[in-house]
Amino acid sequence: MTLSREMAEEAAETGMLLAAAHADREIGNWSEEALNFFRLYSTIKPDGFLTEDARAWAEKIGLPPPPDGRAWGYIARRASREGFVRSAGYEKARSSNNSPKVLWRAA
Repeated sequence: MTLSREMAEEAAETGMLLAAAHADREIGNWSEEALNFFRLYSTIKPDGFLTEDARAWAEKIGLPPPPDGRAWGYIARRASREGFVRSAGYEKARSSNNSPKVLWRAA
């Protein structure tokens, strides 16, 4: 069975949401803290960054990593929906064998 693009996007969104909910159960208010770190990082790197850059920075300064890394996808999409960042194209990501990932810019 082949998934339509819409079904695949919905499945990805659901997976990210479940990963963030799992992180919140395991680490308290993880998603709110991660969103705050993501928002702050966008002010430090307003000209562009990948989610993996924000994640590495946040974890370096003390945010615990989530049990499932897809939780960061939820954070990036939420930051976009809330207007903190906007997509500025794509850039190769080190974390996924140089496959293209969204390049975020401060909104």
